[in-house]
Amino acid sequence: MNFTNVWTADNWQRFLVGDLLNNGQWGGLAVTLAISLLAIPLATAIGALFGIMRASSFRLPRVVSMLYVNTFRNVPLVILIFWAYFLPPVLGFDLSQFISVLLAITLFSGAYMTDIVASGIRSIAATHRQAARALGLSQMEVYAWIVIPQAFYSMLPALCGRYVLVIKGTSLAFLIGLTELTEIGKQVNVQIMSAPVAVYFTVLMIYFVVNWTFSATFRLLERREVFGRVFLRL
Repeated sequence: MNFTNVWTADNWQRFLVGDLLNNGQWGGLAVTLAISLLAIPLATAIGALFGIMRASSFRLPRVVSMLYVNTFRNVPLVILIFWAYFLPPVLGFDLSQFISVLLAITLFSGAYMTDIVASGIRSIAATHRQAARALGLSQMEVYAWIVIPQAFYSMLPALCGRYVLVIKGTSLAFLIGLTELTEIGKQVNVQIMSAPVAVYFTVLMIYFVVNWTFSATFRLLERREVFGRVFLRL
C-alpha cells in the first residue's frame, strides 16, 4: 500500500475536519463525531421513555412502545436516511443533510435501546421496589433512585454495543452527500485515483481508533466501583 499521496497534511486535515480551514465547510471525523454525540443521548432518552412504557403494567403504554419498536426495527437504516432526507421537502419542511441523518439514526437506534432499557428494568427484582415503597418513596423516586441505577448498570454492555453501531451507522450519510468521514474518504480516493486501498485503510483505522476508545471507556465504567462513583456525582 502506497501511503505517500494519502498521508499528506491536506488529506489528514480533510479526514479530520473536512475543508473547515480552507472554506469554512466542516466535515470528516468532526461531522461523524458530532452526529454520534448528538444521536447517542437523544436515542438513549427515547429508548428510556419507550423502555419504561414497554415495561409498564398498563396495556396502552406497552402497545404504543411496541408499535414504535416494530416500526423502526424492521426498516433498514439506509432507507430511513433516504426518507428523512427526501420526505420533509414534500411536506413543506427543509431539513439539512446533517439533521436528516441525525433524525434517522436517532429514531432507528432508539427503537433498539427501548428493548435494552425494558429488559434492564425487568431484570430488577420486584422486592427492591416493594422495599423502597415500604420506606415511603414515591413511584418516581423508586424509578429514579432504585430501578434506573441498577438497570443502567446491567444495560452497560448492550448500550456500549449499540453506541458503537451508532458511530458506524453515520458512515451511511455519504449516500445523501453529507461530508462525513466516509464521504471524505471517497473524495480523497477520487482525487488521487491510484491508492484506494491506502485511502480506505486510513478511513478504517480512524473508525477503529474512535470505536476502540469509546468501548474501552465503557469497559472502565463497567467496574462497579467506578460506576458507583460516577453515579453518585450525577
